[in-house]
Amino acid sequence: MENEEHRIKVPTTGVFDFPSLILGGKGKYVDKTELLYQLANDADQQLFISRPRRFGKSLMLSTLKAMFECRRELFKGFAIDNLPWEWDKPFPVVSFTMSSAAGSTYEKFTSNLRSLVEDLASEHGVPFDKDKTTEKNFEDFLKAVAEKSERKEVVVLIDEYDEPVAKFLDDLETLKKVRSDLHDFYEKLKVNSGSIRFLMMTGVTKLTKLSIFSGLNHLKDRTMDPRFATLLGYSTDELDGPLRENIEVFAQKNGMDFAAAKGTLLSWYDGYRFSPTSEAKVCNPVSLGSALESGELKNYWESTGQATIVMNRIKAADEIPADLNGMVVDQLELDVCDAETMPLAALLYQGGYLTIKRVRPSGRIDLGIPNEEISTSLAKGYVSTLLRNGMSDWNEELADAQDDLIEKGVEMLLKKNLKSAFAAVPHEWHIGDEREAKRYFLLFMKLIGADISGERQSARGRADAVLQDKTGTYVFEFKYGKTAQEALEQAKTKEYGNPWLDSSLPVFHVGVNYDPEKRGIDDPLVEACG
Repeated sequence: MENEEHRIKVPTTGVFDFPSLILGGKGKYVDKTELLYQLANDADQQLFISRPRRFGKSLMLSTLKAMFECRRELFKGFAIDNLPWEWDKPFPVVSFTMSSAAGSTYEKFTSNLRSLVEDLASEHGVPFDKDKTTEKNFEDFLKAVAEKSERKEVVVLIDEYDEPVAKFLDDLETLKKVRSDLHDFYEKLKVNSGSIRFLMMTGVTKLTKLSIFSGLNHLKDRTMDPRFATLLGYSTDELDGPLRENIEVFAQKNGMDFAAAKGTLLSWYDGYRFSPTSEAKVCNPVSLGSALESGELKNYWESTGQATIVMNRIKAADEIPADLNGMVVDQLELDVCDAETMPLAALLYQGGYLTIKRVRPSGRIDLGIPNEEISTSLAKGYVSTLLRNGMSDWNEELADAQDDLIEKGVEMLLKKNLKSAFAAVPHEWHIGDEREAKRYFLLFMKLIGADISGERQSARGRADAVLQDKTGTYVFEFKYGKTAQEALEQAKTKEYGNPWLDSSLPVFHVGVNYDPEKRGIDDPLVEACG
């Protein structure tokens, strides 16, 4: 099996150049060329699409570049090889990432943007006039590249269009200047649209749409288009098809059968829905690929960087992950995100922390956390943002609680770890009511790996939380400034545990009270249910 495993290529997690991926033979390319063919032959040829980070946008653009350069040898065996693509007349392709123009100051940004255009001109053998503005040089460059080509047209592919602006989201005065310059720069694409065969711009967010995109109002947004809902990311069909052999290897490493391994991987990395009119969902391709490559189920999203703007916005809104499940918004709220106001729902949706869970008959959209990986990322990010001054004590409590939960079970967790966790709350973070106490509890339990969920409905009301492990189901009721006995009596009286009595494991009611004067919890009370 060891030799067979080495022969099985895994999906790429770090190679985003299509020719290198194919020619290097070190990774698996899951065939998206039929969708790319549709995209390239769209009735509208000036397009925009946004997706969260680590979703394969750069690889998509590199694949499009190879298609328009007519490098047919790279596409043998893929869908497009059998489609009526014009392989005999390559287009000149202008491809660049705007991360190259990003800078820590306005002056650095303008210098980097100018250098980017100068480098493009050199790459395509076009003069760069140092006496002209950056924007004018870019316009002249586009015209010259198109004129030099046999087709008299050019293809333009721009990645990370929003990166220069993202650097200044906490500096609105500089942000406005950067946006103004980018408006003038991108407007040259519109002015020269007649000589552009195909334009694709990608990014994570639409933070700057209202300003920058006023110079690009000819672009057609394909972000929510149902035809391209599975263009980026891996669908369930692809897990059953080209990725099946990889999942079988993962399953063997982890002592599972294929169905169990697939289900576990889906619960961790799937759940992203990008179109209100299509129920198609996809897995994060880099996270899933990393799990298949390593054979380990863990949070890869967090290890590839954190969206600081998202965490700062959560902190300002005084919300934690548990509160984000169940947001209800209009579609228009997801389609525009202004940098000055930064609506939380749009920012989290565009950033990949929330996704479409349901579309109501009215057209309003229910958002929720897509999977376990993102749930964990939000929780960890929230802790590092909000509790940064008390992280050392908290991390020690987390480590102890994780060990105790595994070795000694829920009883030790309730007797020792939960009280210690509340005792470690930083002094500057005030737990002002029952809701905040429950937030802290859910966050702590989530981070130690407990199978915990927030409010759960029963016939006579809502339990505050439900914890399940191999010893049983624990149904919690919280109080603030009262007693654990009062909490336990409410859980018993309203029979919160009844929905779980049919299971083979015992069910327990747990009463918890937070004492604001002691800044901690009383001893939790536990009683068998039924």
